[in-house]
Amino acid sequence: MKLGEEMLNHFFVVAIAISAVGFLYGVYNINLEVESNACQMTYMFAPPQFSRVHSTDDVKFPDYGLYYYNEGRIPIDVGKKKLNGAPVIFIPGNGGSYKQVRSLASVALRKAREVESGVHLDYYTIDFSEELSALYGHYLERQTLYLKNCIETILKLYANDKKIALIGHSMGAVISQAILRDPEISKHVNTLISLSSPINKPILILDEKIEMFYKSINKSLSRTRSSFKPDENFNVCSSSRTRFLLGNYTNYYKSYLKNVMIISIGGGNRDLLVQPGYTFSKFSDIHSMTMSIPKVWISCDHLSAVWCLQLVLVINRYLFEISKIDKNKIVYFINDRAIREKIAHNYFVKPNILAPKEINVEQQAMWREDKRRVFSKGFKEGVKNNFIQMIPLRKHLTHQKLCIDINRLDLSDFIFGCSVKHNVDENLHCKTKVSLSHNFYTLPWINNEIRTVAILDIKNLRNTFPNWTHIGIFLRASRKPKSFNIDIHNPTERQVYFKLPHWSTLQKTTLVKETSQGTVYYKLLIQGLEETYSTMELKFEPLSCLGDSNPVVIKMCTPWLPGFTKYHIIRDPSAEVFYVNIPVASPRGYNLTKNPISLEVYLDPACRYHISYKFSIEGTMSRIVHHFYQWLPSHLTAVILIILKNKISKLHHESSTKGIRPFHGYFQFSSIYLITGCRIFSKLVIKNENHDDLRGLSIYLVAIIHSTAIVISIVTVFAVWILIIFNAYGFSKVINWCLFRSVLLPVAGTFPLLFGAFIISLALKTCGELALVVTCILYLLLISNAYSDYVENWILNTAVTLHTKLRSFYYNQSFKETAETSKNVNSISCNGMNNFSFHISLFILLLIITALNSMSGVAWIKDHSIVMRGGDPSLFPSLIVILSLSVLWLLKAPQKIPSFQFGYKAVSILLYISASGCIILCQEALYKLNYIISATFVIIVLQEILGRGWTTYNKIKNM
Repeated sequence: MKLGEEMLNHFFVVAIAISAVGFLYGVYNINLEVESNACQMTYMFAPPQFSRVHSTDDVKFPDYGLYYYNEGRIPIDVGKKKLNGAPVIFIPGNGGSYKQVRSLASVALRKAREVESGVHLDYYTIDFSEELSALYGHYLERQTLYLKNCIETILKLYANDKKIALIGHSMGAVISQAILRDPEISKHVNTLISLSSPINKPILILDEKIEMFYKSINKSLSRTRSSFKPDENFNVCSSSRTRFLLGNYTNYYKSYLKNVMIISIGGGNRDLLVQPGYTFSKFSDIHSMTMSIPKVWISCDHLSAVWCLQLVLVINRYLFEISKIDKNKIVYFINDRAIREKIAHNYFVKPNILAPKEINVEQQAMWREDKRRVFSKGFKEGVKNNFIQMIPLRKHLTHQKLCIDINRLDLSDFIFGCSVKHNVDENLHCKTKVSLSHNFYTLPWINNEIRTVAILDIKNLRNTFPNWTHIGIFLRASRKPKSFNIDIHNPTERQVYFKLPHWSTLQKTTLVKETSQGTVYYKLLIQGLEETYSTMELKFEPLSCLGDSNPVVIKMCTPWLPGFTKYHIIRDPSAEVFYVNIPVASPRGYNLTKNPISLEVYLDPACRYHISYKFSIEGTMSRIVHHFYQWLPSHLTAVILIILKNKISKLHHESSTKGIRPFHGYFQFSSIYLITGCRIFSKLVIKNENHDDLRGLSIYLVAIIHSTAIVISIVTVFAVWILIIFNAYGFSKVINWCLFRSVLLPVAGTFPLLFGAFIISLALKTCGELALVVTCILYLLLISNAYSDYVENWILNTAVTLHTKLRSFYYNQSFKETAETSKNVNSISCNGMNNFSFHISLFILLLIITALNSMSGVAWIKDHSIVMRGGDPSLFPSLIVILSLSVLWLLKAPQKIPSFQFGYKAVSILLYISASGCIILCQEALYKLNYIISATFVIIVLQEILGRGWTTYNKIKNM
């Protein structure tokens, strides 16, 4: 039995160590999928000018400001300027500056000078004093009220009724969405564009107001606007509809929000602050990632989203496209929602590639027919005369797909289907042509070389148009070099199904041994990829190439996520790999077998490739760190509570020496059992969808997070121990001696009460966070002072032991000195402040609650008034913790009370329940840890008071 327990212990130790090392490995590889920044800078040709726009409500918001953007050296008075442009408001995000509007507004000014129609935009920007609104919830409603005031102020600057476009970056988009709750304000909103915003849910929920703010938006928009929710068979990858958000619009057009267009844009892999899944709103009309937006094709980090020239150009082109000018030269945003949605789809999803109206060009064109299944043609010197390539349909009756890959496609080029008849000279010609150019979509390419691809279903075309004999490619005469590739194939030849490999499978698996020369297109379908952190890597290794190897382009589609199409360029296939993962986990009950992840691969037809795949450990661990790092505080708190529970349950019969070791009880794995219990409880009892993360995710993931928390607790206690030793026996010993001997010891009997009164008054006059910081410092000094005798004896004991071992090695003497010296350490009682393991556990809990409420302190430092007006979420927890600590120090806790065993057991059960609550309730909502930690301090205080009362009761009873 002992051997089995020992083996189990060793297994848990090894598993915890491996998990923690894996988490650190993920931290090391956090930038694994982050490509280099390809954004072009936006430059201004004149000095930027921000003109203040005043309103009657400026007194209510002294720290905020509304500005009108212009360029030049002459200041303007907005109140006297005649404004007739379409108004656009830029709303900065968390810690953002109002000056971030420069790139968007400057490009709009330059574009307005180039437009002959006179259409122009009036850009406004809001100064929120760079408040950290993502971390401190009290700012959110205040910023929303000011945005409403800004909209009303701007509308008064125009003679006629105007609709406004809003561009929100980061939390600015959340603020913009919040004003849609007000019908009187939202009726003036034409379009809302969200840039790299956690518009779906908050990144960190550090206080209750953040959570309530998001819930308020969701509740209000759910009543007035349709929302997207995929069923088990929904598959956007195979959908033929042009709309990317497919919701139920039964009540949509009855809503006051029916004309508000919401466009959400995510930054992609480079944005490490806001994950792609957070940027998707179920209320959006259009959602796109920057690497899939036509003419952008790159990933933007969180800040570059506001100045990346490629993205800035697309946004302004859209705003100009939806703007019109009337006969009085007043510019306005068009009200027709269907037109705006079509334009948005063209700019942010898929551009409309239409055939020219004049397609009767056979007299001026050079006709060529090629019956080969796979071939390529290039025009290095350009197309001298109009050229038409004819591809016979009846020649390839056994094939179903036609892939047409054209480099540098012009707007006048197109593809068509027709019935060919031979003329007198036996040349090809066809009079009636039907354009098929709507099947074209553009792929990202390097150096602005446009690569356009069309995948045609030959079988379907034969059935729909039985008279057709050919597919034609028309290339207009041009001096630009052009080329095209034709690849006719069967889907069974190019569609490869495979499953996500198991994490233990580390070796590569061959997917395609060797592709054929001239192959352009492959479709890889991945089954079993349903969690956001699971990552696999694909390798496209060139075996041979006719010339230099060109990039491989991959189009990844997640079937249950509209707008998350991901394009990726592998510039050097021999050295690079493609990491496959998903931004949002699959919905519960979704049919992944029927609707797998789709990867459309566009190869260089001049090369032959070996395609392989394997499970990516580094990719998976980096995703775990990126997506679930916010779980660590709740798991760390749970670990400390379990250690404290184990300590209290054994307090009444523990030997006197163990409690004086500060790291006693931290080398444990019993808290891992908590994970299984919490998962079972969540599945059987909790039905709230907010806890799907715990019920649905793999237990391995939760075990990794929890094991890392165990290691962090050990590292933390050793760090605190070193800090205590430094304070007790280091350079600050003189300061500690002066403080405690000269000041505190004379009032030792009344110090806890005086301390509590002083710190509580400090919390009430300033903020709870400041009081918690002061409490941490004083608590550390108290433990350090109590620990000084043990440190001196421990150092002496260690020195004597080492000296004795050396003497026994050289002179073969006994260890009597060691035994004599050990009595000094063993003589120390572990009651009261000398029970260092107990107090260090409480000290770590104090550090956690202090860290969780740090933003209250930052807000107080920046603006005392906002915290004093009731925006201090740290006040209530700090008062409870400080008062509890004062009582514990007054009672010189902990004290061993052997007759109070049932009390220790009751406290152990309550602490175990509290630890479970940390994992079940607080992984996402971190602010709830405040209540659990505060309750823990209260429970321990009650246990100490009731224990002493129980002792007194027994004494009186036995008299």
